Amino acid sequence: MDAADMQMNDSLEPAAIPERPLAVLATTVRIHDLTIERPAIAAYLDHIAPDKQEIALVHALEVGITELAARRERFRK
Repeated sequence: MDAADMQMNDSLEPAAIPERPLAVLATTVRIHDLTIERPAIAAYLDHIAPDKQEIALVHALEVGITELAARRERFRK
Protein backbone atom coordinates (compact mmCIF):
# COMPACT_ATOMS: atom_id res chain seq x y z
CA MET A 1 0.00 0.00 0.00
CA ASP A 2 1.52 3.35 -0.94
CA ALA A 3 1.24 6.66 0.93
CA ALA A 4 -1.71 7.85 -1.18
CA ASP A 5 -3.66 4.67 -0.39
CA MET A 6 -2.84 5.02 3.31
CA GLN A 7 -4.06 8.63 3.34
CA MET A 8 -7.30 7.64 1.61
CA ASN A 9 -7.87 4.76 4.06
CA ASP A 10 -7.07 6.97 7.04
CA SER A 11 -9.68 9.49 5.92
CA LEU A 12 -12.34 6.78 6.22
CA GLU A 13 -11.49 6.15 9.89
CA PRO A 14 -12.09 8.35 12.93
CA ALA A 15 -9.61 11.21 13.21
CA ALA A 16 -8.04 9.99 16.44
CA ILE A 17 -7.26 6.32 16.84
CA PRO A 18 -5.86 5.69 20.32
CA GLU A 19 -2.27 4.48 20.63
CA ARG A 20 -3.25 1.08 21.96
CA PRO A 21 -2.59 -2.40 20.57
CA LEU A 22 -6.30 -2.90 19.93
CA ALA A 23 -8.58 -0.31 18.33
CA VAL A 24 -12.27 -1.21 18.11
CA LEU A 25 -14.03 0.88 15.46
CA ALA A 26 -17.65 0.71 14.30
CA THR A 27 -17.21 -2.32 12.02
CA THR A 28 -13.49 -3.03 12.22
CA VAL A 29 -10.93 -4.10 14.78
CA ARG A 30 -7.34 -2.99 14.22
CA ILE A 31 -4.53 -4.86 15.91
CA HIS A 32 -1.15 -3.10 16.18
CA ASP A 33 1.92 -4.73 17.71
CA LEU A 34 -0.19 -7.01 19.88
CA THR A 35 1.60 -9.85 21.64
CA ILE A 36 -0.50 -12.84 22.69
CA GLU A 37 1.38 -14.92 25.23
CA ARG A 38 -0.68 -18.09 25.00
CA PRO A 39 1.28 -21.23 24.03
CA ALA A 40 -1.85 -23.01 22.77
CA ILE A 41 -2.62 -20.19 20.34
CA ALA A 42 0.98 -20.07 19.10
CA ALA A 43 1.02 -23.85 18.66
CA TYR A 44 -2.28 -23.81 16.75
CA LEU A 45 -1.11 -21.12 14.34
CA ASP A 46 2.34 -22.69 13.98
CA HIS A 47 0.74 -25.71 12.30
CA ILE A 48 -0.91 -23.51 9.65
CA ALA A 49 0.83 -22.27 6.52
CA PRO A 50 2.17 -18.73 7.07
CA ASP A 51 0.08 -17.31 4.22
CA LYS A 52 -3.08 -18.65 5.90
CA GLN A 53 -2.32 -17.72 9.52
CA GLU A 54 -4.10 -14.36 9.39
CA ILE A 55 -7.39 -15.83 8.16
CA ALA A 56 -7.00 -18.72 10.61
CA LEU A 57 -6.73 -16.22 13.46
CA VAL A 58 -9.80 -14.35 12.20
CA HIS A 59 -11.76 -17.63 12.02
CA ALA A 60 -10.62 -18.60 15.52
CA LEU A 61 -11.80 -15.24 16.82
CA GLU A 62 -15.16 -15.66 15.06
CA VAL A 63 -15.66 -19.14 16.54
CA GLY A 64 -14.57 -18.03 19.99
CA ILE A 65 -16.78 -14.95 20.02
CA THR A 66 -19.76 -16.94 18.74
CA GLU A 67 -19.26 -19.45 21.56
CA LEU A 68 -18.83 -16.75 24.20
CA ALA A 69 -21.97 -14.95 23.03
CA ALA A 70 -23.95 -18.22 23.12
CA ARG A 71 -22.72 -18.95 26.66
CA ARG A 72 -23.68 -15.50 27.86
CA GLU A 73 -27.13 -15.92 26.35
CA ARG A 74 -27.57 -19.30 28.08
CA PHE A 75 -26.59 -17.83 31.45
CA ARG A 76 -29.13 -15.00 31.06
CA LYS A 77 -32.00 -17.47 30.92
